[in-house]
Amino acid sequence: MASRTLSALLLLPVLALAACGSKTKDVNTAAYTCAQFTKSLAAKSDDTAGNYINGLRKQANLGQDPKTERRELTVGIFFACRNKPGTTTPATTAVASAKAIKNGKFHIPGAPKSSKKSSK
Repeated sequence: MASRTLSALLLLPVLALAACGSKTKDVNTAAYTCAQFTKSLAAKSDDTAGNYINGLRKQANLGQDPKTERRELTVGIFFACRNKPGTTTPATTAVASAKAIKNGKFHIPGAPKSSKKSSK
């Protein structure tokens, strides 16, 4: 289980950095959803995920090199969208997570606990 989480954490920044887009299409960071982010990562011609990350970088104002900021925000987006519906807007959670990572206070959230059902 831990190795899957670790491999997902290592894979996601690579995909997001590959999609760090051009300045051709502005993205409304407040309204951008998890479904749009995932769809953009899956499509070669859609670079809005990269534009979204760059927009969040400007909002977060982390004061680090761009590559580190992108990685921290990508991890924040990943955990903000994990096990959530596609309509979730991860911007505020991702920025808060990136700031916590920068300050060394970020703890990886556990998987949601499944509710036990009665066997009767």
